[in-house]
Parts: sequence; C-alpha cells; structure tokens
Amino acid sequence: MHAASRQISAAQRKDHDTLLNEAIRKLSDEFEVKVQVVATMHNITQEKVKKLLGGHKYYRNPRGMQLANAIIHDKAHEVNEGRACGEKLTLQQIWGLVRADPKYQDMTQDEKDELLCALTEYRALKNMSVRATNSAATRNVQSTLEHIFKILDGLALHTGVYVCLFTTRGHVYDSSQPFWYGTDNVMDFWEDVMDLEPDEIVRKMEQWACMHGKNIEERNSVEGMQQMCAHILNSGLRLCCSSQT
Repeated sequence: MHAASRQISAAQRKDHDTLLNEAIRKLSDEFEVKVQVVATMHNITQEKVKKLLGGHKYYRNPRGMQLANAIIHDKAHEVNEGRACGEKLTLQQIWGLVRADPKYQDMTQDEKDELLCALTEYRALKNMSVRATNSAATRNVQSTLEHIFKILDGLALHTGVYVCLFTTRGHVYDSSQPFWYGTDNVMDFWEDVMDLEPDEIVRKMEQWACMHGKNIEERNSVEGMQQMCAHILNSGLRLCCSSQT
C-alpha cells in the first residue's frame, strides 16, 4: 500500500517537474525573442540589452532602514547580549518578545528615529570592520567585487563614464588573486598613453603589496596602528609645509 502511494507521489512530482521545466523553457525563449527585438530596434547587441537589464536591477538607491528591522535589532541586542552562541534567542522568539513588550507600542517619532539611527550605525560599523581571517577576507573580496562590477557596468551604460579598477591581495598568505576591471575600452588608455599593459600593472601592484602589506592580524596590532598613525601624521605635515612654502 505504502509502495503504491510512493509510486503515485513520485509520478505526480515527475509530471509537475516536467510542466515546470517546460514553462521555464518557454519563458526563456520568449525572453530571448524580446531581447532580440529590442536589440534590432535600437541597433545594439543582445549582450548590451542584457547588461542594461542588469543595470536596472543594481543601479538604484538602496532601500531605507525598516522600522521593524530596527526594533528587532534593539530587542536582540537587549536579550542576546552576553549570551553564548548556542544560547542566543532565535528570531521567532525575539519577535514574540517584541509583540509582548509595551515599549514598542505607540512609539513617538523620536523613539523610532533613535532605533533607526542605532541600526544605521551598527550596519556602518559592521561594513567597515575587518574580517577575522585571511580566508574570510578572500570570500568577502570575491562577493563584494562581483557586486561592484555589476553596479559599475550599470553606471557606465546609464551615464557613459569610464571606470577602471585594480585589485590585489595585501599579503603573501592571502589567497585573493590580482584582478583588473574596466568599462568599455578604458584599458586601452594604459597601453596607448601610459605604455603599460593592465596585466603588468596588476602584477607589479601585487609584488609591491606583498612586500609592504600586512595580514589582518598585523594590521590590527598596536604596532601596525602606530605605524599607520605616524605615516598619516608625517604625510599631513609634509603637505602643510609644502603648502606654506
């Protein structure tokens, strides 16, 4: 009896998957046709049409802070502060505490603004904080650069600006690979005007960074901070003396 039921369920799932795949294929075909029509109408390539579509997705202002998120953040900080990782309350439990807490009912605008400000500051500090390990930094580099490239592609297509970007690891133990990026034909500038190839630039940049750079732990050390502060101060003094002269 159970075997027969499983067979029926499996057959139903198979039919459902077949219909879904057919619908997705049909949608993909329609999309390609519409892209071709737009490309032909405006005398551009299909790749540029697809990039413009991607630009509409990434080239936009970020959403503002949501009050619900600010309230959750405030309550989570209150109840999870000092708890071990396995002892922290879940999001569902925190939501229950929020609904039962009278201080979140009928809040004034000043109280709402204070919670939103606290969440904004928290996210800003989190985005600027240094990752714990070199491997975590590598993953962060990859995901962040992919997002940046999509935004810059959209920006270039919408505004016509030229953008070039060179990135390399900052320490011999980092696994990030050196990379260069440019919109349109901007990299021709380095070869035609500066007589340098982008690959050569990023290779020399990597050598320089690995000789002078430091890993995350060293950058966060007291000695590293002191050297950085001394460099900034010396640079500022040199600028001041130059301007006075």
